[in-house]
Amino acid sequence: MANRSGQSRITDPTNLSENWGPRSVKWAWLEVILPFFAVALLVVFHMPQYLPRIFVENATSPLAWVAWAVLGAMGGVMIFSGLLVAFFLLYSPIYLAGKAPLLMGRGGWTDRREVRFYGLCLVTLCVLLALLLWDWRWFVSAYLLVTGFAPTFWRATV
Repeated sequence: MANRSGQSRITDPTNLSENWGPRSVKWAWLEVILPFFAVALLVVFHMPQYLPRIFVENATSPLAWVAWAVLGAMGGVMIFSGLLVAFFLLYSPIYLAGKAPLLMGRGGWTDRREVRFYGLCLVTLCVLLALLLWDWRWFVSAYLLVTGFAPTFWRATV
């Protein structure tokens, strides 16, 4: 792998924590804040009585406007993350079908980390579809968690 900015060379495949390398400070907050926001949305989704009072009352105070602005900004980041997750989950069967000859031993070189990532995406897609068929609430809960933890998942698998 090329050693471009923001990327690091894998030195020891058995020591994953060392392979994570330095992360960009401007994107590091996603790995911390987004999972907390996803869990908070999950709690409010299942127990609406825990919705903060500031969102229920009229937005007359400046604090309420700030709270709504933060909620809107984090909601936008969460929606963008959800769209990226949906793209990779839906693209994974197409990618793996295109790489099938290479995976069977015929053809050229294949990046194992990339195939592993798309394989995990396919497994996640199958689990989410099974949850959707079972109960849509479980699907929404699982998709919220996958979306919230997406930056950490990508960092660990790619």
